Amino acid sequence: MAVSRRKFLAGIAASQGLMMLPGLAHAQIALGDIQLDVVSDGSLNLPGGFIFDPMPQTELLPILKDLGQSADVLTPPCNVTLMRHGDRVVLFDVGSGPDFTPTAGDLLASLEALTVTPDDVTDVVFTHAHPDHLWGLLDDFGDPLFTRASYMIGQAEWDYWINPNTVDEIGEARASFAVGAKRRLEMIEDGTTFFNDGDEILPGVAARASFGHTPGHMAFEVRRGARR
Repeated sequence: MAVSRRKFLAGIAASQGLMMLPGLAHAQIALGDIQLDVVSDGSLNLPGGFIFDPMPQTELLPILKDLGQSADVLTPPCNVTLMRHGDRVVLFDVGSGPDFTPTAGDLLASLEALTVTPDDVTDVVFTHAHPDHLWGLLDDFGDPLFTRASYMIGQAEWDYWINPNTVDEIGEARASFAVGAKRRLEMIEDGTTFFNDGDEILPGVAARASFGHTPGHMAFEVRRGARR
């Protein structure tokens, strides 16, 4: 079925609009003996141009108006997934921490509500290394927060952010992203393992390449029996 450019744009804008609505602080899914909790790390406050500048403005602006979404400011909620399975406590990403934006960095309070502490976390798996997914790696003193955890990240994502040329190639607006990512990843290098598309990184968890948002962005499929 052919889809017009306007319908395609409307779908993108609608998904962005839904993303910007205030989210629930907690949602839970059970897959057999695997428990998944989605918890809040707060929200971001970003220039609208991060998303909207490449789009055809004459078609985009009426859609944003219909959705009540500003073209100038984005305030998307930030969520982190916690997986508990047997003796494993796994975080998929670690939120923003204290250094990125004052409207985010709520992950520890959200975990505390589930009686989970940083010392309980056995594994940290990164989808990608943008600040709202990686910078929560460190505490207020600049030391690793999850002291007992092992770390996992896609090989392509690691290679991109650890490359010293990335800071010069990423563009001035995101140069701090590259500096912050490289510094944090270097701090956990000795405790980090790498994976590629299709690898089973944990029992019942497979990596799925979703490159584009970043060069090595990964999604994860969680499977238990016939459910996934």
